[in-house]
Amino acid sequence: MKIPKLIFSFLLFALTAISFQRAIDAQGPKEAVVDSNDNEVLLGLDYYIAVTSPFDGMSLAMEASCPPPVVHRNNLSLLPIKFSSVVDSNDNVVREDTSLNLEFNVELNNSDCNVPTIWKVEFNASMQQWLVMIGGDRSHNRFQIAKACPYRKYFYQLRYCPVLGSIQFPCVTVRSLFKNGLNYLALNGDPIAIVLGQLVSST
Repeated sequence: MKIPKLIFSFLLFALTAISFQRAIDAQGPKEAVVDSNDNEVLLGLDYYIAVTSPFDGMSLAMEASCPPPVVHRNNLSLLPIKFSSVVDSNDNVVREDTSLNLEFNVELNNSDCNVPTIWKVEFNASMQQWLVMIGGDRSHNRFQIAKACPYRKYFYQLRYCPVLGSIQFPCVTVRSLFKNGLNYLALNGDPIAIVLGQLVSST
């Protein structure tokens, strides 16, 4: 039985992506992600993510849709975000170019939209764009933090890493898309750099 060319190309691309990822992983531990105070970012703690220019904090556009998309707003209301590792590890340090789950560490007050606060990427039909939003699960919604500029130690970029079954595809840089008066995190738009900082509980 002949394999259609499209399926063959897809399988070849998938195997190449897996081999490339394994080659990277074989190089050993990655560099630690650091916050704006030069401290290593740790799994499970509360951090903020902010766009560097202008200094916008990550938030949710609850007024836009359910599940709500992730936006950055110039109001300094930085929602706490925590990171968890996709694979089991004794290392509690967030490292560059490794797969992570991102999650807002908040409770949604909107009873009409009670979804998990785990980040995911989903196609928005009305905008015809792939947007970052919440409502994801831990298995299929993987992100990475990578250096944005070799000369700016604290500047990073977010990447979304699509997963289909057991296949993880090459990551796509998360960008900023201004539309309908909001700055959405999306897979299309203007490039952005981010910084991270730890949020310390007042209690």
